[in-house]
Amino acid sequence: MPTVCVLGATGTQGGSVVDALLKNPKWQVRGLTRNVNGAAAKRLASKGAHAVYAFTNYNWAEVFRVGRDGAGEAEQQQALNIARAAVKTPTLQHYVMSSLPPAGKVSGGKLKVPHVDYKNAAYDWIKDNLPELAQKTTQLWLGWYPSNVVFVPMMKFAPMPGSDHPYLLAQPSKPESILPSSGDVNHNTGVMVEGILEAGAKAYGKVAVLVTDYLSWAELAKLWGKVTGKTAVYAELSDEAFAKVWGVAGEEIGCQFRWSESFPSWEDVAGEIITFEELGVKEKLIGTEALLNSLKAKLI
Repeated sequence: MPTVCVLGATGTQGGSVVDALLKNPKWQVRGLTRNVNGAAAKRLASKGAHAVYAFTNYNWAEVFRVGRDGAGEAEQQQALNIARAAVKTPTLQHYVMSSLPPAGKVSGGKLKVPHVDYKNAAYDWIKDNLPELAQKTTQLWLGWYPSNVVFVPMMKFAPMPGSDHPYLLAQPSKPESILPSSGDVNHNTGVMVEGILEAGAKAYGKVAVLVTDYLSWAELAKLWGKVTGKTAVYAELSDEAFAKVWGVAGEEIGCQFRWSESFPSWEDVAGEIITFEELGVKEKLIGTEALLNSLKAKLI
């Protein structure tokens, strides 16, 4: 029975992969913790992995200490540690890495987003330095988590007592700007990785884009209102105002959302992709509205 090693097995993405593959009798699953340091990565070789799901963590708490690029550089180093260990694993047949679009690259350096760019830079490093690993690598790009409106304070709908619109979502992005949503990440990540592993060599060198819905901010506010039964409205904040409230983390999020205004479609910047249909997952994914309904009790 082939073995898949999941890096970051206790986190949202890794936990989803573990849950999905444990239900599949074709795979034996072994998890490594979210603390992906050099020593943990090196244990890959001793586990005889046939496949690896490599998740790395952009440490948002560290952003306030080392800055946006500093946190990105640390994440890239995590990715390189894992890749160096994986390439030394003689049994490895498929390397699946959690990544994101090259924001800085496709914008000609005008719109840099470190928590996005350093993930993609790690893949570029693999292509340049470990071509034998790149040949059996699939990137998985996960869109924005709609669960953020529950669990991330800067993205929550705020009550507005006395207003005609009792709830407000305010972000540094135009109301019509498109948000690439990944739906129910706790479910969908595992579905996607299982599909990638089933596809095998057909997925080598390709990008799997996990975006279940492309919604504008205004549409998201309407959807939130539909689910909660409350009136909600969206308003654009300036980048400066958002950063004044949320600090350097707010600057980073603002850069991400402004980049999305110019590059709304991830498929258009991904190069060669493997589709939901090719992975056999289209009917298995859970979209944004269903996810919000499952979190209804926590939305207000």
